[in-house]
Amino acid sequence: MLEQPAAGRMEHVPFSGIREIFEECDRLEAQGKDIAHLEIGRPDFDTPEPIKQGALDALDRGDVHYTSNYGIQPLRDKIATKLEQENGLAYDPTDEIVVTNGATEAVFVTLMGLVEAGDQVLVPDPSWTYPAAIELAGAETVPYDLNPETGFQPDIESLRAAVSSDTKLLIVNSPNNPTGGVLDESRAEEIRDFAVENDLLVLSDEIYEKILYGDASHQSLAALEGMHERTVTVNGFSKAYSMTGWRLGYLAAPSDLIDPIIRARQYTSTCASSISQHAGVRAVGSGLHEPMVEAFERRKTRVCERIEEIPGMSCPEPAGAFYAFPTLPSGYTDDREFVFSVLREAGVALVPGSVFGDTGSGRLRIAYSNSVDRIDTAFDRIEDWMR
Repeated sequence: MLEQPAAGRMEHVPFSGIREIFEECDRLEAQGKDIAHLEIGRPDFDTPEPIKQGALDALDRGDVHYTSNYGIQPLRDKIATKLEQENGLAYDPTDEIVVTNGATEAVFVTLMGLVEAGDQVLVPDPSWTYPAAIELAGAETVPYDLNPETGFQPDIESLRAAVSSDTKLLIVNSPNNPTGGVLDESRAEEIRDFAVENDLLVLSDEIYEKILYGDASHQSLAALEGMHERTVTVNGFSKAYSMTGWRLGYLAAPSDLIDPIIRARQYTSTCASSISQHAGVRAVGSGLHEPMVEAFERRKTRVCERIEEIPGMSCPEPAGAFYAFPTLPSGYTDDREFVFSVLREAGVALVPGSVFGDTGSGRLRIAYSNSVDRIDTAFDRIEDWMR
């Protein structure tokens, strides 16, 4: 056995805290325990039939081979049209759009292409698992706060305190995982001013853009004055179209930013699945996400009602995505201990807020990607367990 088989850079790349919950769920379910899942960041719906038919048609035609590193042209054309019509963004579908294996790969190759040792990257706290990819790229993560008092809007003063001469890139995620917060227009303009003033590149993760509630609206940062030339917009199909297993995402940016990103991409996965790409052609602009968003809104309402019934639990009402990020109930302080106790003793799967950064400590992520009945079952079990 080699003494140190792992690369040194892996020392600071932890196993995913969310996956740790998944593994414990698998272990308990293998023992026959019923688990009410509120931890899984994926829709529980099947992929809509027209999208699946697009994949079957591709198989029948024999479209089963490598594609361009950028993706098949019909999909890039439809993405370019979507970005122009829905987001006010103009990109050349030939060399300014890259189809990826999910938004996760889009984030990874963007970071690999644009940052390096000595660079700092500003990351929202709490947030999804950007820091691991930043570490693998050799750069340094510097957190900035999302403020629960404003619905988890980015705290501009926190950003100003975090920026330095080594800062190269700012990550923004709206609608946000894990908070459900949505960037409002005035805060988006403040982000723009901050990025331009400090001459920063921006990665705008917009994977949840179609999952919005009430009066919330989506703002693509690249559409703001001064932002197009510095912004990489990341999006995908997993959340809106219930296509998590298809592994299909994309990024869009000016060609001078795409150049290093596509070179990083060439040496990772080469291309997204040709079959998934043809399915994606059927998804873009289809409106097939709308019934799922309506179901998520009903679930969001129920989750908020149940949170309010538990003493000490509170959170801003989510404006987008399918997550709530409440505080722990009264009498509890350790979110990790609470989550694993509730999982093992009550059969309810949640995610500790501390998985998403220091600001998440003392909170929980609740994914309402499950039916209203199972949401009620989960909260009934939590209340019984607390009693």
